[in-house]
Amino acid sequence: MSTSHQDVSFQTFDGVTLKGWFFQASAEKSPCIIMTHGITALKEHFLDNFALEFQKAGFSVLVFDNRGFGESGGRRYDADPVKFQDDYIEAFDYAASLPQVDSERIVFWGTSYSGGVAITAAAIDRRVKAVIAQVPFVSGELLVGTGQPFLDMVQQDRAKIRSGEEWPLTRVVASTLDEAEAGTAAVMLRDTASFRFFQDAAAQGGNWENKLTTMSLFRLLRFEPIRYIHRIAPTPLLMVVGEKDDSLLSLQLQAFGLAQGPKQLHLLKGCGHFDQYRGDIFKENIAVQIAFLKNYV
Repeated sequence: MSTSHQDVSFQTFDGVTLKGWFFQASAEKSPCIIMTHGITALKEHFLDNFALEFQKAGFSVLVFDNRGFGESGGRRYDADPVKFQDDYIEAFDYAASLPQVDSERIVFWGTSYSGGVAITAAAIDRRVKAVIAQVPFVSGELLVGTGQPFLDMVQQDRAKIRSGEEWPLTRVVASTLDEAEAGTAAVMLRDTASFRFFQDAAAQGGNWENKLTTMSLFRLLRFEPIRYIHRIAPTPLLMVVGEKDDSLLSLQLQAFGLAQGPKQLHLLKGCGHFDQYRGDIFKENIAVQIAFLKNYV
């Protein structure tokens, strides 16, 4: 873990404390990139790899845990994309208040689920200078359809909550490699690539737990960044996608086609949904992102 950052926290409009790291660039007034991770993942899960490279390139970086996860406050294990959008805007306000940050040059960066949140937040907040959406989630409808079998279970869980019971939880990934390889576990992400990513990510630190409220999945069905993406313009957009991100690539390309310019698409060859954080694919990925930032920010 780098010592090139300081621990920070800021309050949201509804009183939740969000905690994260601030990586200060050498310049007194530098542009700033606001980053948070995908669903249930934490700031410790390889985001410092990006932040350090951005910092070297002259960008300050604010990385924070989503509400409900990691060190941030809020209802535990509950992912609400509308509140997450608000939190990007809260993070913008906090970053803009820092004397080290040029408030006219703040960027939203998101990956996977938070890639979709960054899209929707930037469509709403016109102050943002640029957006980077990495392997973004773009549509609940296109990914899972009506989700009717799941909705039947959700209604039962909502009844439990109304009666005063604890919010029901589900697992994000399988608990063992054997279970992941079988592909039949009642989890959000059944594949072995997801299992291996979270296993490796948890080893990086942080207090990750394999838990997510079923209400989070209920909201995922209704989360539609693809319906917002055209509204980002004229803010520049970079979308980075993986060639082997089988379940999402075609949806991401469809969303990118709806975006207005200026926009840039980069396809990472041989990259699945979780391969862009490390190794040679990371090196290619970060180089493309820095070049985009240098050009537009």
